[in-house]
Amino acid sequence: MPPAPSGLAGRLLVSHPSLRDDNFRESVVLLHSHSLAEGAMGVIINRPMQSVLADASPVLAGTPLAGMPLFQGGPVSADRFAIGGWRWLSAVDAELRYGLEREAAEILAASGVHELRAYVGYSGWSPGQLENELRLNAWVICPFTQEIAASQGEAMWKALLRLHAPDLLLQAGAPDDPGLN
Repeated sequence: MPPAPSGLAGRLLVSHPSLRDDNFRESVVLLHSHSLAEGAMGVIINRPMQSVLADASPVLAGTPLAGMPLFQGGPVSADRFAIGGWRWLSAVDAELRYGLEREAAEILAASGVHELRAYVGYSGWSPGQLENELRLNAWVICPFTQEIAASQGEAMWKALLRLHAPDLLLQAGAPDDPGLN
């Protein structure tokens, strides 16, 4: 197996179908930062919470951020939220932003150029942890594209597997307990 690549910021981590941990099962993580020395940080982008930011923070009602969708970003700091998003420079090249201050987020939201979301919690790995998980095939590394960003939930997860790891689709569709078939 080749060594885990370094510098995965801007890429997607798609959970392997055998990854049954509730935190990352059928998840797609957009990595915002990654280095061998510092570890990695990202957010789950396919877990909408069916709520908006004003529901979680009423002080933001009436601001350009009020209607921003909330997503479950990951298990770390799940009692806090952060604002992040992207704008497309081309169909396959995005400028990522994460951890935006309120004023900067309001300016970006008002401009309508960025796809902004509020993430409850985030996903983080200490130095070497993600590389080890990659060696264990817990994740499939995929490019972040405009086409994929338009999908949601489990459909995003399955679309990425279909495109980048079609050999895993049978396993992805298997029930948790095959004895219940």
